[in-house]
Amino acid sequence: MISEEIVVLAALVLILFGMAALAMMSVMHGHKRLKKFESRLNEVVTPGARPANVTEEELSLTRTVTRVEQLREKAAKFIGVDLRQSETYPIKWWLVPPLALALTLTIDWLASHPLGSYRVLLYALFYIGTPAIWLMLTKFTFNWFMNRRNAKLLEQFPDALNTIVRCVRVGIPMGEALRTVARDAPQPTKTEFDILADKVSIGIPLDAALRELSLRIKLTEYQFFATALTLQARSGGGITQTLETLADVIRKRVGLKARGYALTAEARTSAMILAVLPFVAGAGIFVMQRQYIVLLFNTSSGEAILGAAILLMGIGMGVIQFMISNVLK
Repeated sequence: MISEEIVVLAALVLILFGMAALAMMSVMHGHKRLKKFESRLNEVVTPGARPANVTEEELSLTRTVTRVEQLREKAAKFIGVDLRQSETYPIKWWLVPPLALALTLTIDWLASHPLGSYRVLLYALFYIGTPAIWLMLTKFTFNWFMNRRNAKLLEQFPDALNTIVRCVRVGIPMGEALRTVARDAPQPTKTEFDILADKVSIGIPLDAALRELSLRIKLTEYQFFATALTLQARSGGGITQTLETLADVIRKRVGLKARGYALTAEARTSAMILAVLPFVAGAGIFVMQRQYIVLLFNTSSGEAILGAAILLMGIGMGVIQFMISNVLK
């Protein structure tokens, strides 16, 4: 019976690895096409990179999306990958699915001890819970990468707006003002405005470049910024007062979020202490009364209790973090 369970589990692992490999191959092929397109744009931006032979495809702001590309975008969206932001992730995006799968199998192994006598629940965990947990961990990781970067962009955005306002007031054109922000701003704002300034410099209309920026970053403040500059470019008029007001509103929002972090400091500290305390207590018992703690590792009932304790502690930490995140939104 045990050998049959091992064979079934091994088959499930192979199926998951195959599905993950197919999804990653499809997404990586689409990513290579995107990188090729970006390299062609860089050749146009870099002076003297190649003769000035601009085709209609390079200047076109729209392109036909094939059925295969749509499927690749859906596959990338299914696992939470944003190909436009993949280069900004702290690790290679294709490392996340296998790491999430390894963590999922670890969770299955921990849960198999307390559920060892319940075959139905154990099979439900392997066949239903494993794909669901893997997908949840993968999406959570990519969302965490994106939210972490967006928080830095939002914090740095008011200074970038003030730089644009000062440049416009002294008579500097908007394109050169964007280039100034790209030159002086810290990362990751520097990268985003550098891309924006390059697109404007090669002849792409400002409203189209701003629209692409707002779609790539997906922050409400950047959408307001794109809308304000688009209206100013089409209808004329002063833009400095609008940008100053937007910068002031963003600063107040960032300050309010910082105040929320300060108010939730006690809850976050308590969660950290509760997460560390079991390991400290277990290490102390292992040093002073080793015969008490080894029962958790060399007996079936002890392994079941240990696995259930680790899972419940992880769920509790996740619930606490979820509550704190909702308060800070």
